Amino acid sequence: MSAEQTTLEASAAEITKSMLPDLEQLSKCASEPVAVVFVDSLLRKMRSLHDAYMYDPYTEAVMALHDALAHQNRWINYAMKQYEGAYNLFSALVNQNTITNADVENAIISLENIDFNTLPFATILDDDNDEHSL
Repeated sequence: MSAEQTTLEASAAEITKSMLPDLEQLSKCASEPVAVVFVDSLLRKMRSLHDAYMYDPYTEAVMALHDALAHQNRWINYAMKQYEGAYNLFSALVNQNTITNADVENAIISLENIDFNTLPFATILDDDNDEHSL
């Protein structure tokens, strides 16, 4: 008997699909204390997707939502309707055989259209430089 173990690696689409139950639950309980359980699970799946498939199109779309949720714990501010929209969006994406760069762009725009801030790390550039006033 061989002591070798065979491990099957989940695809990016399968990992993305595994996020759907968490998004579905958040669409029902976003403003309740129990939401933290589903957000924790969701963020862990998102990070594992990033670690395993950094350059996959699914990862790019998922990480846009990740940034909207994780930055300054903004997941607390999002409503049930927004999570429902994210569920519908990612459900449609994983039901496609493959996704293109255009699909990724459209997914990110869709997230923005349902008021997820997918670019929370943007900085404001100040033209006045305080160093010159010294």
